Amino acid sequence: MYGWFQQESYYPISAGEGRHYNDYELRRHISRLERHLVEVQEALSACTKKNGALKKDLEVVRQQSPVQTQNDQTYQQPAVDKVNVKCIVATETSVTFEISGKRLTFDRDYYGNYVGEYTPGKVYVAMADYGAGQIYLSMKDDNEIWHTFRYSRIQS
Repeated sequence: MYGWFQQESYYPISAGEGRHYNDYELRRHISRLERHLVEVQEALSACTKKNGALKKDLEVVRQQSPVQTQNDQTYQQPAVDKVNVKCIVATETSVTFEISGKRLTFDRDYYGNYVGEYTPGKVYVAMADYGAGQIYLSMKDDNEIWHTFRYSRIQS
């Protein structure tokens, strides 16, 4: 009748085809689907636990890092120049933000992948420093970790 498709993990069955099955075949099919659902739920639970552990690790980093605590304290001061920055593109090697209609692309200097740290389309509030002919932006990523970007190039 129908074969088992490993890559899909279910029997493809439409409402019209269901009438060709007897009760035993339908119960077997439902049982397989239920087992597959349990496997997916267990995998999701494991991912959720791992994500929770990673967030706890990141919080420890935030608390023990002098740069993170200094940026938190500086950010709270009213005299700090804050700008809204929209993430346009985040790749493995660079991240592009839009500030006041201009696009700034920051290349990777010291650490890795920007994918998953910044979400394209999301607006972040950053501390801006325009001293000495350079542009520096300090902002939190999606994991609440501060990053400082040095001006790389402007695109119109």
